[in-house]
Amino acid sequence: MKVLLLGLGRANLNVARYLIERGDDIYLYEENLNGLSKESKLLIDSGRIKEYEDINYDLVICSPGFPDSKPIIHNLRARGLDIIDETEFTYNNLCAPSIIAVTGTNGKSTTAALISAILNKAGIRNFLGGNIAPGTPFSTVLFEKPYDYYIIEMSSFQLMRIKKFKPRVAVLTNITVDHLNWHQDLNEYINAKKRIFMNQTTEDFAILNYDDEKIRSMAKEINARSVFFGIHCHNGSWLNGMLHFQNDRIIHTDEIKLLGLHNRMNVLAAIAVARVLNISNEDIRTGIKDFKPLPHRLEDMGVINGIRYINNSMSTNEASAIASFQAVSGNKVVIVGGRAKGDRCEDYLKLLTDKAKAVIILGENAGEIAEFFDNRQYKNYAIVRDMDEAIASARKFACEGDIIMLNPGFASFGHFRDFQERGEAFKNGVLKH
Repeated sequence: MKVLLLGLGRANLNVARYLIERGDDIYLYEENLNGLSKESKLLIDSGRIKEYEDINYDLVICSPGFPDSKPIIHNLRARGLDIIDETEFTYNNLCAPSIIAVTGTNGKSTTAALISAILNKAGIRNFLGGNIAPGTPFSTVLFEKPYDYYIIEMSSFQLMRIKKFKPRVAVLTNITVDHLNWHQDLNEYINAKKRIFMNQTTEDFAILNYDDEKIRSMAKEINARSVFFGIHCHNGSWLNGMLHFQNDRIIHTDEIKLLGLHNRMNVLAAIAVARVLNISNEDIRTGIKDFKPLPHRLEDMGVINGIRYINNSMSTNEASAIASFQAVSGNKVVIVGGRAKGDRCEDYLKLLTDKAKAVIILGENAGEIAEFFDNRQYKNYAIVRDMDEAIASARKFACEGDIIMLNPGFASFGHFRDFQERGEAFKNGVLKH
């Protein structure tokens, strides 16, 4: 079989290894050879992968972040070739896997990790991976013994290219504006998220955010059994001081280490998943109680010289930035900025002018943010060149008892490779000064 790989990043690396073991002819189209990992470069140097040729392929497997706007995608589709990604390929090469798939604009990583933690408490062997970062590509399981459940975080990019992928349980946490630099418009983005349900049957479950009208209305369109979660939901998992499922009390909010109402919603979604899998309330409660925030998601670094530091580098869109800012009480000096993804985040920036003690701007859109502040006569801001300068500047505004919070609201690209590198730069900068 002739297989073309579009990109050889971490997702497609295991796919390439699997195809080599299977004896397929593998070709590679890669636009950033210098940016590949050492492992990917070694595989190319082994001679087992050929350079891209304009021939007929039996299968095309695309890296998740490879956008449809690329000319090669148009060329391949014009020739009638289907294009899938690593998630679909892995699913097709496992034996009837039990999938729990989680998507949404925000909260999907925390929700997926919470589900895994609960399953671990219940003694259920599970794999946690996919789009989650830091995490493991789904294709890793091609070389491992079967799991009871595969918990997969999925991006809209991955969902655009599924064909047969069918989760036993599919979760949609929320939908807000994001990735409009990748999708044609918001409608395409919503439809991409909705594809997580497209192959489900009445034997499967759809876990839906009742408080999001766009998501609640999807229950009429999908075949799976709908189970809701939300603040205003009393038929599923819901919140009233205690987190409930139907009439059962599961856990009190005081026992949860995660900050903010948005994280309560993530916990409610995880509870709904656990209950449809018939996991006991005690295992659910223990799994949630012991769960700690993932790195770069409202990660509390503690108090240093009287100032509290919070790393929320994962905040790359407006809804996440607003929810995270509101989750933290106290006077806040906030580090913002980066690269816009089709949204200027004006509601978030307005919130900062009203509520932030000061704002430090770091990123390629610094000029736009500064102009917005100037137009609102907000003067407590500074523009900086790097993270070390951002931290030093933030300390000049902060007093004892204040909070310095990395809560960007924009993508990390430009100054950093990804949100993880940005978060680590913040953490390292805090600790070395």
